[in-house]
Amino acid sequence: MRILYLVFCFFLILACNNSQNKKKSFPTENEIIQIPDSLLGKDWEGNEILVGKVSLAQLSTYTSDWFSNEYNLYKTNQSLLTKIKPLLNNKKVTLIMGTWCEDSQREVPGMIKILTEAGYPTSSMDIIAVDEDKTTPGKLEKAFELFNVPTLIFSENGTEINRIVEFPINGLEQDILAILSGKDYKNAYAE
Repeated sequence: MRILYLVFCFFLILACNNSQNKKKSFPTENEIIQIPDSLLGKDWEGNEILVGKVSLAQLSTYTSDWFSNEYNLYKTNQSLLTKIKPLLNNKKVTLIMGTWCEDSQREVPGMIKILTEAGYPTSSMDIIAVDEDKTTPGKLEKAFELFNVPTLIFSENGTEINRIVEFPINGLEQDILAILSGKDYKNAYAE
């Protein structure tokens, strides 16, 4: 039944976008992405959540009720995107988030929209969905000293440059630009 609901939501969103002659507003694949049972967990209230390493297509399909709305509402700062784009070369982006988390629901679509519009190959981004204890069955989060979600980590040659934790300090584009420019940036929880 859930799959039918997801299929219906996908085609409804697709039909709405096509009826308004809009291009697709966030990355998707041509088919509904099946979520393996191993990636579905339960939150503390018993609702299904994604847990583990997921693709952007799985994330946007599974969370279409909030992801597409927030993605479409987020307005990027084009002048800052122009500065961010060349700085993304040779960078690795890791996003750790919770599909149950209001902060992730608010910030993640904007983060992904910025990266997409800046030309970052989002298919190469690692997206790790954690449960409410901020863990995954494979303990993927252990390597990242996770504090809060969402956490957007930028690294180069296997070394972390910096991260945005839970919310931006000055704005998503401004914070990403500061991190990629090597400026002194401290997230809200940095000492």
